[in-house]
Amino acid sequence: MIYWIIGAVVVIILLWWISTVNMFRRLKIAIQEAWSGIDVQLKRKANIIPNLVDTLKMQMDFESKVLTDLTAARTGLISGNRAEAIAASDKISSMIPQIRATAESYPALGTNSSFLKLMEDIRDCEDKITYARNRYNMTVAKYNADIVMIPASIVAGTMGLTAEEMFEISASAREEADNMRISKL
Repeated sequence: MIYWIIGAVVVIILLWWISTVNMFRRLKIAIQEAWSGIDVQLKRKANIIPNLVDTLKMQMDFESKVLTDLTAARTGLISGNRAEAIAASDKISSMIPQIRATAESYPALGTNSSFLKLMEDIRDCEDKITYARNRYNMTVAKYNADIVMIPASIVAGTMGLTAEEMFEISASAREEADNMRISKL
């Protein structure tokens, strides 16, 4: 009788172990899939930038620094490195109000259908990145919590799992958003 009890306990522990390993594998796949949603939008945003730069060059004597910064940030978007992509996306997002404000000084640019379409496309990308970022961060938060919670942390430790990085807004972008006033628009 005791052997049956010991055998049952071993089977229960083994089944729990297997289900926990599978849970972590599912979460890792979900994180990769959630990141791919962000990555698709970052690449879409990167594809819009050259057209935006060309439109700006054609319509006005735009500051070459802004054009250079846009081009450099585009490289970060397609780098394949999550941290670089996040920083580049934040950089481009922070430049958009400056581009819009400068465009107001150039009536031909402000009414240019290509420019308006590109700005709408970038806004659409931003909205989709925000949605994908939220989904990614929710998945990462669950994963990060699960790898530190007992008893699953035992399995996570044996698998060598470490916390994933959240996709957070940079400190400068957060400060810019916190300090935004209607009078500054």
